[in-house]
Amino acid sequence: MAAGMCLLCASFPVMPQVPDKPFVPDSGGPSSCPDPAIGAVMAKAPDRSRSPIVIYAKELDAGKEREGEAKGHVELFRADQHIATERLLFDPVNELLTVPGPISYQDQQVWIDGREGRYSFSEESGYFSLIDYGLTGSSANGSAEWVELVGGSTSRLHTLDYTTCPGDKPDWQLHARELELRHEEGMGSARGAKLEFKGVPIMYVPWFTFPIDDRRKTGCLYPGLGHNSDTGFELSIPWYWNIRPNMDLTLEPRWFSERGFMLTGEYRFLTRRTQGYFDFDYMPDDRKTGEERYHYQFRHYSTPRQRWRSELIIDQVSDDRYFQDYGNSLSATSRQFLRSSATISGVGRYWTFEFMADDFQVIDESIQPENEPYRRIPRLAYWMDQPLGDSGLTFGLDSELVYFDRSVSVTGARLDLYPNLYWDRYNRWGFIKPRLGYRYTAYGLDYQGLPQDESPSRGTEVVSLDAGLIFDRTTPDGGLQTLEPRLFYLYVPFEEQGDLPLFDTNYFTFGFSQLFNSNRFAGGDRQGDANQLSLALSTRKFDSADGTEVWSLGIGQIFYFSDRRVQLEDMPVETTDLSPFLAEFMWHFSPRLSTVAGLQWDWDSRDLDVGMLGLRWNGKRGERIAFEYRYRVAQVDQFDFRIFWPINERWRVLSRINYSFADDELLEIQGGIEYESCCWAFRTVLRRYLKNRDGDTRDGIYIELNLKGLASIGSGSRNLF
Repeated sequence: MAAGMCLLCASFPVMPQVPDKPFVPDSGGPSSCPDPAIGAVMAKAPDRSRSPIVIYAKELDAGKEREGEAKGHVELFRADQHIATERLLFDPVNELLTVPGPISYQDQQVWIDGREGRYSFSEESGYFSLIDYGLTGSSANGSAEWVELVGGSTSRLHTLDYTTCPGDKPDWQLHARELELRHEEGMGSARGAKLEFKGVPIMYVPWFTFPIDDRRKTGCLYPGLGHNSDTGFELSIPWYWNIRPNMDLTLEPRWFSERGFMLTGEYRFLTRRTQGYFDFDYMPDDRKTGEERYHYQFRHYSTPRQRWRSELIIDQVSDDRYFQDYGNSLSATSRQFLRSSATISGVGRYWTFEFMADDFQVIDESIQPENEPYRRIPRLAYWMDQPLGDSGLTFGLDSELVYFDRSVSVTGARLDLYPNLYWDRYNRWGFIKPRLGYRYTAYGLDYQGLPQDESPSRGTEVVSLDAGLIFDRTTPDGGLQTLEPRLFYLYVPFEEQGDLPLFDTNYFTFGFSQLFNSNRFAGGDRQGDANQLSLALSTRKFDSADGTEVWSLGIGQIFYFSDRRVQLEDMPVETTDLSPFLAEFMWHFSPRLSTVAGLQWDWDSRDLDVGMLGLRWNGKRGERIAFEYRYRVAQVDQFDFRIFWPINERWRVLSRINYSFADDELLEIQGGIEYESCCWAFRTVLRRYLKNRDGDTRDGIYIELNLKGLASIGSGSRNLF
């Protein structure tokens, strides 16, 4: 028969256009590289049973009941399948295809170039020998002695190598006795596997699994390596269990050369109304201390009904020095206590309700029992803002009932009520909000036998006026600039409060929000007296193209008309007429460069109380530079500098320096280097950081080797930046 086509099973015509090799988009790595990552979920093979088989050839000899033959530039199409060869034999009765010579096969899952092959269309199964292969849509490729295609969803390769590197001499290869690729599951498993890097064997594993797409899979993850001066060399081998689509578990055995074996785990779950996780670290015997060590944290959130929410947090540790020994930052190692709590809250149109209880585990040895935080068992709070008809007036109520408990010193209950009435008027030109309220606080105390008033109380008026104007103009470049002056007057008469306990009260950190706050104390044990006026001015510039904020500036100050007599224990009366002067500034110079700055200037001392300056720059080639300086008189004087800089297409350096001028010492210093090729990347980071307030430091080295599309071996040092 002359050149033409033959339909061996007809139902509806399908004439797919299949390219010789899949196109792989650029991943954003080195410009010359194809995408080594598997990426999206593998396409499921379509239903091929009703699709016709279409054959093109220069010569075609076919019969209905005998074996047919096609010769010369033979191409076969069925659904997503494409076969190219010079000669094939086909059995129309059994739908069996035999290719005695070189063959190219491709579908939505794999492509194969082999010496010969057989394929059964009825069973969706085939055999190909001495092959080169790859996964469609990725750069994963290799060679094998032979391969089986089973049921349209599984590929079994025998005596093979596997890589995501291009070329005849890949940088890394996985050699295995057998490799099974389960495409619908997105999972691969290798038996008798040896991993080579740069021709050097680095790992032998009798059996392991790995993902071939981005779905979550049960199986072993890749080991972690690291070293620090406290725990020694660390090796971890995590195992992941995909229990259900909404539930998973990761278990990570960890071995420290200086301390012994630890088991770390993370359990996560999510339902329509609940979510949560459980983290734990457990070491049965720390060789340095001879003790059992552990830390666990459980968080559970739920919405049992619309407008209602519950929260449960449990956080516990075995001993006071756990985080100093196993924490990886100063913020972790310097924790003073752990908080556990249970909360139920509800929100209505005009009201909010909260019921909670909490407890604290103190892990700072310097905190004496009489200075430990109080347990609140329980705390009830209710807030309301109820409009009074069409009058424009609103009745507000802030209320709280809480019982404070601890093993030492005064304990008891506190009732705090703040009913208030306000008028809130907003317009294009601005707003005005006068408020009149009365704050009443009463106690029922237990002084444990000491002769003290066990039922003290406090009541005082609170009067305020908040008002502001809004001006705007169009700038010469077409943008919008606003000018927003604002004033806030507050009057609270003095009420003696020295007989009241201090359960949860301290000074607010002074900042812009404090300019418009009715109390300078956080907590309910003190209501500050006040006769003061806050003045603030802010201006903002918005871009004409997309309306984003280009820059903003805010300044403000409080003018005091009387001394502040209400203070915490042993604090003197404040007699100054002016608060520190506040200024905050933000400017996006360009999409790549921005800055933020703030200061508090004390007029009396003519000195800086608080200062902050931050700069961020992102380059066109991925360069990143960040600088931040923070100052607080007699407390903080430090800067934090970070840089990530590509040297060329493949090499990058990174560094971080955190230095305290007040203590004249490095809080943290890191330095590292990265290399990235088409199919692998390497990172090493050296790190020294302060692990406690005594000035002790910890040194560490973190190494990470990422074989793209297969394994990430190392410490996960990227999380440090």
